[in-house]
Amino acid sequence: MGGYGSGRWGLHSSKDTVEECLIIDINRIVRLMGLSVNLHKSGILQWSNTHTGEVTSRIQFEVNTLNPESPWLRLFYTRTRDAEEIDYHLQLTTTRQNFGGVRWWFICPLVINNYSCMKRVGKIYLPPQRKYFGCRHCYDLTYTSCLESRKYDSLYARIAVDMPGMTKEDVKRILSS
Repeated sequence: MGGYGSGRWGLHSSKDTVEECLIIDINRIVRLMGLSVNLHKSGILQWSNTHTGEVTSRIQFEVNTLNPESPWLRLFYTRTRDAEEIDYHLQLTTTRQNFGGVRWWFICPLVINNYSCMKRVGKIYLPPQRKYFGCRHCYDLTYTSCLESRKYDSLYARIAVDMPGMTKEDVKRILSS
């Protein structure tokens, strides 16, 4: 049937991308709060449009590490779509560094197909139309660059066929590798 690239006329992924999500990085919380044991602080995380500077999202949070056995991060925010107020806790954990100190992690709170994720992750994501932050794996997120990586193959194939010494078989072999 069709020629080179006839089946690839656009991006057909139903996957959400990391770039579409709100992202909370534990390292950002550490920098903002000076995260350590015996700490109880609150703050606000906000995201802005890079072109206009307009604040697009704002989330309040509270960090509690007073009990080193069960540190947590509380997130509370209102979804503007339905004015639903969301308020929940995420478990935090640490790992010891080789040269002293600790590294902080989130424990993913999501339950997918009756399975609690509980992965230790450095970033949590809130995709569009979702309620809770979770890890990239639970939301099956991909990167925009992964979706676009072969976007121009048909164009390159057409150019390659016109090059001296290149045959259609050569182009097929190169594109399939």
